Amino acid sequence: MSPRHRTSPSSRHARRWLGGTVAAGLVVLCGPGVAPSVAVVPPAAPLAAPRAVPASVPVVAPAAPLAVPLAADAPLPDPAILTARLKKVSTKGIQKVGVVVTTTDGQVLADRSSGTPLTPASTMKLFTTMAALDALGPERTFATRVVDADGKRIVLVGGGDPLLTDKTSTSSYKTASLQKLAAATVAALRAAGRTSVGLRYDASLFTGPTFSPDWKSKWLGWEARVAALEINSGKVSGGRAASNPPKTAAKAFAARLRAAGITVTSILPATAPAGATELARVTSTTTARIVHRTLLLSDNVAAETLSRHAALANGRAGSFTGAAANVTAWAADSGLWVTGQRILDGSGLAPGSRLAPAALAAAVRLALAEDRFAPVIGGLPVAAESGTLRHRFDDRSEAAGRHVVHAKTGTLSGLAGLAGYVTTADGALLVFAELGNKATSYYRVYDWLDREAAVIAGCGCR
Repeated sequence: MSPRHRTSPSSRHARRWLGGTVAAGLVVLCGPGVAPSVAVVPPAAPLAAPRAVPASVPVVAPAAPLAVPLAADAPLPDPAILTARLKKVSTKGIQKVGVVVTTTDGQVLADRSSGTPLTPASTMKLFTTMAALDALGPERTFATRVVDADGKRIVLVGGGDPLLTDKTSTSSYKTASLQKLAAATVAALRAAGRTSVGLRYDASLFTGPTFSPDWKSKWLGWEARVAALEINSGKVSGGRAASNPPKTAAKAFAARLRAAGITVTSILPATAPAGATELARVTSTTTARIVHRTLLLSDNVAAETLSRHAALANGRAGSFTGAAANVTAWAADSGLWVTGQRILDGSGLAPGSRLAPAALAAAVRLALAEDRFAPVIGGLPVAAESGTLRHRFDDRSEAAGRHVVHAKTGTLSGLAGLAGYVTTADGALLVFAELGNKATSYYRVYDWLDREAAVIAGCGCR
């Protein structure tokens, strides 16, 4: 979501699993009364050794049944009736919209320009987190370390923990802190009889700019930069963004060493010597947990950081360019590439990115079908209940969607999106994706998104 425009997140999240077997795949949209509108093609720009993108995408084998079963043989909405009811939801004040509703195996029930790529905002995080899970696995963790440089200097080495804090947090997501790291470092220094050090800090794991050239420059003071060493999600007092996250972290670490009686003679950037002796480390929570929180709260820093780790794991640079290329290649390999799509970052902050609603819906189907994407399904906010949807679906016309719509949100100035799944009043599980661009305000798009999702949720439509 755009800087300073997030809804208040909830610390609660009731994870709701789904029953039955599901399948995935991006299909050509040619359901009843729907003209074919999506072609799966290779990306326009060359990718680093991508696998060939098939002309049509095979259906993914069903995953094992998930818990909390839905109604057996739940009836599906009639496509014509569902389409008619969705058309009644006003799009006044929104110039461009795209929406698709499908079954979990890709049968199209309603479609409106879903093959046309639009700015996805933070629904981009679906692609980002799924690509990260494929590259890193669910159990990967990231360490922030202190190593001994030469007996006189120590180096604080950033390992790309997006949830690293200064003060130890009570959040189960934020397992690592400079407070813990400093305590362990002080113990190691005292054991060696050392009371004075020069502090160096190393954030060289990631490369390139820390603020994307594809983001709006007016966000510079508010949207956090992306670095391999940063604390408190890259923010300082007053919610402003740290101008140099690694230096901010190093100064905070030095303050903790000094408070414990260690003299810090200098603080400078450096690269840790190869094979340097490790004095202390703190470790992040798992990739699965980071993904869950990233989607629930729409954490931009975490999304960008995970995307860099995934790029590095696949031999690309840990930069905006390398990460975007990696997600693009993953989408192509996964059969999620639609002509005209463009990926410029991992968070969805770049207004120039483009994804098609059809591709977002296909990603949700894939996540439902494959056990390896369980953290994605578990991290989706729930309407009127958790995360970025806690305070949405707040009027009578949206009531049917409360507690049954699970979806990733997206918000930028004048646009918004919603992509996920919904359990209908008849117990059917449907996948949907909606994007609205060029609107008078994102609030206007929220109304359209939530009311359309509520129509799907409440629709017997037979």
